[in-house]
Amino acid sequence: MLAEGLRRSQIADRLTISGTTVAFHLRNIFAKTGVQRQAELVALILSVPLAQHCEM
Repeated sequence: MLAEGLRRSQIADRLTISGTTVAFHLRNIFAKTGVQRQAELVALILSVPLAQHCEM
């Protein structure tokens, strides 16, 4: 959804959660990945091979 360019409020609507919840999770993701903007996060995610996204 970030890669689609959706705003936090649009993500919240799509997931039927609050905008505050989206912001909370994005802040945690930003802290763990060292990025500061959504565009940076999308670039980071897209730079990782798909196989690494599927590992659990």
